[in-house]
Amino acid sequence: MKLSFTKKYYWYIGIAILVLIFLSTTIIEPGYKGLVFSLNGGVKKDVLDQGLNFHAPSPFNKITQYPVSTETVYLTQGKEKDENDDDQSFDVNTADGKSVNVDIVYSYHMNEQKLSHIFTKFRRKTHKEIEQSYIKTQIKTITQEVTTKYSVLGVYTEQRAKVTKEIFKNLSATLSKDGIILENFALSDVRPDEKTLKSLQAIADAQNRQEFLKREEKNKQQEAINNKIEAEGKKQVSIIEAEGKAEANAKLNSSLNPQLIQYEWIKRWNGKLPSVQGSGNLVQIPPITETK
Repeated sequence: MKLSFTKKYYWYIGIAILVLIFLSTTIIEPGYKGLVFSLNGGVKKDVLDQGLNFHAPSPFNKITQYPVSTETVYLTQGKEKDENDDDQSFDVNTADGKSVNVDIVYSYHMNEQKLSHIFTKFRRKTHKEIEQSYIKTQIKTITQEVTTKYSVLGVYTEQRAKVTKEIFKNLSATLSKDGIILENFALSDVRPDEKTLKSLQAIADAQNRQEFLKREEKNKQQEAINNKIEAEGKKQVSIIEAEGKAEANAKLNSSLNPQLIQYEWIKRWNGKLPSVQGSGNLVQIPPITETK
């Protein structure tokens, strides 16, 4: 059954309206801003906000979205963190001529006020393309510049925090010139070669042993101090006890007199006269002398 002319007319109008809506609306993802580039007018001043945006329909407009909220990127060996299946880690050198493989994790956003500069400088590249080209190149270059100042042991363990801080500072200064704001940067993993790793483990074991011996020596010194304190305490207790006994004996001696002695003798007498074998005389109770 053929459509009538009127129905065809409405059909064409409907298609035209859909095309018009498609050309005049754009959805900007959350956390992003849209930069409009026109083939016949260049970069537009107005930046599109997140959500549904209406604008003049034009087949000559190209809209590029840039992240203005935090975007996290993983340059690691792990495949689950990055859309790219390739190994994103890279090698850098150290001051002692060793090479280490590093994993990098960083987060950034783009300065809304510099989106037109970003679009022009990087020739219409998307933020993903900028990550994999310009930002990655700068990270490799600056990381290499910093790690060559430190030994492999410093980069691997002892001074990793200092190395990370220096890379973050230098990288932030470089990227910010082009409107890329670095928020966080981390050397999430450092992998020396197997031979170097064994040497580092031997150094770590020696350091741990040295620390253990220091703690043991400190414990022995503290134990000796404690024993000395305990001995001094016991000595003081003995002196105090001896002084107490001497004082008690002195008081007892000063309180003794013939009457008290005779009284104590009578208290202990059982009432029987003592029997004596031999020719000795009986012991007499000393007579009580009256004191005037």
